Order: sequence, then C-alpha cells, then structure tokens
Amino acid sequence: MRALAILLALAAPASAKTLTIEAYDAAGQPLNGPALVAYVAPHAKKPPEAGGVFVSDIDDTPATGRPWLVSSASSTQLAWSGPLRVKISLPWPVQDDGFSTVTLDNGGQGYADGDKVLLNEAIAETEWRLFKESWEHRSTTWEPSWKPGRKAKEQQAASQEALAAAKRETEPYKKAIAYEKALTRISAAWATMLFEHGSQIATTPKIGATLRWGLTLDESLSARVADFDVIAKKLGSSGANWVRLVFRKNSEDFAYAEPKSFIEYDAVVAELTKRKLHIMGSVLDSTMWPRDVDSSRLSERTKNLVMKYKDVIRSWEVGSEPNGNWQGGGRGAIADDVIAKCVQASAAEVKRIDSSLETVATLYWWEGTANDDHHPTLAWTRKAVWEGTLKQIDVVGLAVFPDDNPMGLAFDTTFRRLHALLPTKKLLLGSFGYVEGKDLDGYWWLDPADVDGARKDLLILYSGSAASIPGGLGGGFWWPTLTTMLNGGRDGESMFRIYRRTMDRLGR
Repeated sequence: MRALAILLALAAPASAKTLTIEAYDAAGQPLNGPALVAYVAPHAKKPPEAGGVFVSDIDDTPATGRPWLVSSASSTQLAWSGPLRVKISLPWPVQDDGFSTVTLDNGGQGYADGDKVLLNEAIAETEWRLFKESWEHRSTTWEPSWKPGRKAKEQQAASQEALAAAKRETEPYKKAIAYEKALTRISAAWATMLFEHGSQIATTPKIGATLRWGLTLDESLSARVADFDVIAKKLGSSGANWVRLVFRKNSEDFAYAEPKSFIEYDAVVAELTKRKLHIMGSVLDSTMWPRDVDSSRLSERTKNLVMKYKDVIRSWEVGSEPNGNWQGGGRGAIADDVIAKCVQASAAEVKRIDSSLETVATLYWWEGTANDDHHPTLAWTRKAVWEGTLKQIDVVGLAVFPDDNPMGLAFDTTFRRLHALLPTKKLLLGSFGYVEGKDLDGYWWLDPADVDGARKDLLILYSGSAASIPGGLGGGFWWPTLTTMLNGGRDGESMFRIYRRTMDRLGR
C-alpha cells in the first residue's frame, strides 16, 4: 500500500469502521488529512507506510490490512477493517522532548465505529493512565519497589495540574494546546521515574550485580584489529561489563569452517576476557544475512563459532531482529518462515552443544512504522509464541533506534507488554542508537538540529531505564560504539565521558 499521505480517499468502503478525528498542533493550528500526516512525519524523509498509524484490538492483534484516512473539507476519519473495538498508536512530537510512539485507547475500552475523538486529549489521557498504573506498580508491588524522589513527585503533581487545566478549557483548539503541555509534563515525569527506579535497582547489591550494560563491537572491528589494544583499554574503563561481539559475515567462509577465519577474533576474545568483560556473541547480525541462507547453513555457522569459543563466550545471540523485513536485501528479502526456522535451528544447535549456554533473540522495535501488519514487534511476538519460534530462547532483547522508529513514552508499556507475552523469558534492552551519521534523516529527539545532544540524552536515559525493565537484565548495547564513542575523535571522547558518568550513577 502507498503512504498514508496518498491514501486520502473521498469515502470509506462500506465495510470499514471509522473514527472521526479532530486534531491540532502544539500551537493550536488544525490538523486535517495531509496536515496530520505531515505533522507526524519523520524529519527530511517521507512518512512510513500508513504514516506510522497502527490499529489493533485491545490485545495488540493488528486490524486487517493497514488503516487509512478519509478526508474532506470538514472532517478527518481514521478507517480500519476487522476488530469491533480498537486502540491506536502513532508517532507524535512531544514538546521539548521529541517523537514518541503514543497510544489512545478510550480508557482501555477501545474505540468503536462512529466514535469521535479530540486526538490531543485522547493521547494525553491514555498516557496519563498508563503512567499512573506504572507508578502504582513500581512503588508498591515491584521488587525492589521504587521510592519516588522529590523531582519525580514534583513532576507527577505538575502533570496532574496540567491535565486539570486542560479539562477546564472549552474551545477545542485551546483544549488541545493545554493537553499538549500536559503531555510534555507526563513525558518528563515518566522519564524521571524510569531512570530513578533503574538507578535504585542498579545500586541494590544483589540485583545490581546481575545487571548488564554493554557496548557493541560490530563487524567493522575487523578493520581496526591492529589497534584493538587501545579499544580494549577504553572498553575496560568504560563501566560496561558486557560486550556484544558481532562476527562478520565472512563471505569467503560463511560457516567459519576454516581455522584462519578465527585469527582476528582470537586476540579480541582473549583481550576482552582478560579485562573481565562478558561477551555476547552475535552469530549473524540482521544486516548481514546472505540471500541463500537457510537453517542448515546457519546451524553450521553457529556450531563452528560456539564450539570454538564456548568456554569463554557463554551467551549467544542467535536471532538478530527476526521481525525485520530486510534480511537478504530489498529485492531478495528472506521469507519470514525461513528466518523463524533459522532462529529455531541456531538456538537448538547452541543448546545441543551445551544446554547451560544462554541463547538470545533481539527483536526490532516498530509498530505503525513497520511497512506491513505482521512485522510489528508485539504482533510478531504473539505469533512467534504461538508457533514456538522462541521456545529455546532464554533472553529476549529489544533493539531501539528512535530516529527510525520512535519510542519515548512507549518504552515502559512496551516492555510490560513483552513481559506479559514472554513471562518465562528474561528481557533486556538490546542494540540501541540514534543517527549513525551527523545529519538527522528520521524522527527527532530533543532538537532536529542537535544530533549530538539527542544522542547523549538517549544514551543516559535508556542506560538507566534498562535497569527498570520488568523481569529484566538491564542491557543497552550501544550499537555505534566504534563510530560515535571509540572513534578516536573529540566527539567520541565526549560520548565516552557521558557514558562513563552514567555508569557511575548506576553504581558501576
């Protein structure tokens, strides 16, 4: 289907269900049809499929097909097929903060055909309810429970006051402006809660010792093996206790069947081990899948890597973003069932070699920003649970790249939903990063013009928040370590200092 900006029809099909939307930007200007799509679009590139809008039933099962807008001079309607009652998520710019994936669900009851909604109000009220639920859970039944600090309490009170002020407004555009201000307050309060609770958990001796904070050495490491002693020294002093080591594609020996294929990694593994850094070996990163891979080829690669390093690498990522749709390249993308079989076979091979070895699958975060209705994170996970794809997986991570697919306010609720779907699995924040180059070409955080500032803010926020994931191991394997932190430049040193100070705050 084409982008939502193009899918502005004159009327909905007779079988469709519709929700009438009234929306305004933060300045109170009306958002109808194309203006709404433009408002939620990423910076400097066209909106994703369906503009990032995602419609599902209350249990996260996607609506049939993709939603579309029905626009006229007097109204805008969101149309969908399938469920009788739905909740909706979409990218949304939060003032003074950045893009989040936000939800509106009508008090948890969902919306039905013919309902009407002031979008700004519905978003703020839903996020406020979800925030309060998390606050209550964290401060009462969570172990160890959260002890709200002064700042968190002040922000919670400010959010409540802002919502009360919004409710008192009578004109829709003024009400929308007020609700946007309230949403900003809620976002700040939620971020404070997550980092504060994460810090308290991280500094609890017994639990803190089990948490992981990591940096990633991607396949470009092979070009820097000669100066790895410098890289290793920085890693050892960073405060990280884990390293995600991505084994390169190795086209000339994909299966790592030849002894020479290990030469460059032997010294790396030995040096990391000497510095008491735990290693998670990534068997095959999602960007490196050859088009002709199948379960037998990946099993062979897994076997050879694990047999070589099993005494020192006790954790193996056997699924890298399996709910992505780019493995094998655009034209030759690998079929979903092949990817699922590869993950299952690779996990089985690890367990066959040594059942005490840990298996990890790192899912990719996206919902409405996915370009179909079966790869979104929660929908894919529900199907994977039913099909047994993750049966022999011990730990499930989540890869988060907010410039491609906003997270923000959705961080807490997403991990809570994953925990509900995967109650027997440990969870962690997997790969994460923000803008690989210097210029933003996606959703902004903090300021579209300040990539460096946004990158540092997210590095701090998500490192701390990772410790407050339900059933979690912490995590946060910063993906562009070699390019943004250990690049030998002044910008890298600045990032390194930010990371080191964050680890200090978390008791590392």
